[in-house]
Amino acid sequence: MQSSRTQKTGRWSRAILATLATIVVSTVAAEMAARWFFGLGTLQYGWTYQPVFVSGDYHYMMPNEQLAYAPGGPVALGYRENGFGLHYDPATPPPRSSSSFADYLFTHALARYDAAAVDRISCAEKDATLVYVLGGSVAQGFSSNEKADTWHARLEGLLRDRLGRRDVYVFNAAMGGFVSLQERLAFHLAVAPRRASLVLIVDGYNDITIPANSAVRPGDPFQVGLRFSQLYTDGFLWWLARHSAIAHQVLQNEFNEHVAGFRRKLEQDDALFAAHAEAITDIYMENTTDVLRACEGRGQACLVAVQPARSLTAEYLGTRIDDILTQKRIVQLYRLLLAKVEASRYRGKYIDLTHVFDKGEKLQYYADSVHPNYAGQQVLGRALLEPALAALRSAPAVSPPQDRCGWVR
Repeated sequence: MQSSRTQKTGRWSRAILATLATIVVSTVAAEMAARWFFGLGTLQYGWTYQPVFVSGDYHYMMPNEQLAYAPGGPVALGYRENGFGLHYDPATPPPRSSSSFADYLFTHALARYDAAAVDRISCAEKDATLVYVLGGSVAQGFSSNEKADTWHARLEGLLRDRLGRRDVYVFNAAMGGFVSLQERLAFHLAVAPRRASLVLIVDGYNDITIPANSAVRPGDPFQVGLRFSQLYTDGFLWWLARHSAIAHQVLQNEFNEHVAGFRRKLEQDDALFAAHAEAITDIYMENTTDVLRACEGRGQACLVAVQPARSLTAEYLGTRIDDILTQKRIVQLYRLLLAKVEASRYRGKYIDLTHVFDKGEKLQYYADSVHPNYAGQQVLGRALLEPALAALRSAPAVSPPQDRCGWVR
């Protein structure tokens, strides 16, 4: 009898082991098929996470743990891997200013001056004209093939020609994907501590479209929802997605479905859309007004340029091109935003660029839904020349609140 029980136990053990082996082999086979035959991949990241700013620059897709070594990441700030976390290494040179959090803004692929060069020029050329650019990817000059092809490079050349001076510099501290909240922070961290002749913000589109693009609150950076998910939900699913292409695809499909549902609600529910539109435009005005008010208090020249978008240009030209939202919704958002700009006490500090591509090549100036191509970059640079000249002539350069030149090298 004991022998019979032992035999039954042995059969059950073998059956369980065989089942587990079958599951493991099937899972491995399915995973290999997903990767090799269907081209699926594990969870990878392209945007670094930045303290204070939430999102940083785009880099080629990589595992999350490698982002720590990307330019401007925690390793660049002096943090080192130690056991289960990243901890500051006191042997690294300590920062002399909290503005170092924003230094990475000057290192994107189309920036022509990094933070060190900005400080060197500012300190060595006391009479130089210094223009700082803030904004998102259009402000960066995204879609240009070369740094010299960007609109800000074109503007720098035009300003030098018109002013008859070579010591005119346009420093670009814009960052792809930024909304006006992040630009507001960038102004206070990257620009306010430095000497500036003019601050030029080129934005608007991201504030209008990112809520529908990433299913975040109006005014929030696009990665906020992702960070909440990683921090506050079951970490096992994210671990699995980083190691399994199938799990990653399931996670991506769920996110895409949620975003699509978010957009449908905005398209179908007029009252819901109206509430979101009011919030989006109010927050944009709050952020840009804060910067303009700070500039006014400092006696500093600052301008905010509301950028164009292909869907809006198409509306002006009498044709239809939908975007992240339908053209109807994009137009409604822009019109509400421009109406609030016109009602602002700082309306003279805003530049309406939404008609800049209404003539000439028209829609051919766009490389995609919002980014200008080479010809569009040149048009944008020329369109900002006269407003920049007028602003430079109207206000003196402002010295930074502290003497950075005592420690800048």
